[in-house]
Amino acid sequence: MQLVEALKGNLIALDFKAEGKDDVIESIVKAVEVGGYVADANGLRNALVEREKLGTTGVGGGVAIPHARCTAINDVTVAFFRSTNGVNFNSIDNKPVFLMFVLLAPLSSSGDYLKLLAKISRLLRHDEFRNALMEAQTPGEILEIVQEHE
Repeated sequence: MQLVEALKGNLIALDFKAEGKDDVIESIVKAVEVGGYVADANGLRNALVEREKLGTTGVGGGVAIPHARCTAINDVTVAFFRSTNGVNFNSIDNKPVFLMFVLLAPLSSSGDYLKLLAKISRLLRHDEFRNALMEAQTPGEILEIVQEHE
């Protein structure tokens, strides 16, 4: 599965504002619920919170990759949130997060889930990719950038 296929245009936020990790999780749940991608918002919230308890998904360098597999999600779904001011996400480097790819998948989708998680992580290691994401003006541009780089 290609990342650009899983990334939903209506789940791309370019001026995301949040106070901290809990606020980010609530915003993720709300966006996914409004988009119609989740059957059980509370189940998704719990899955994201439980995953964060295992260790932060704020991987450093201004990047976070919140992710979870749960029964509340029907299909592999990716969202993208960009914060121009940065969000305190308790990242491993204790620096604010500006770019967040959110990966959600049903329990039955371990193969695609792991491949997409690895792909997102690999892409975000490249300065050129991160810089292009920061400069994009529209959700369409985000989709184009992802497609060009994967």
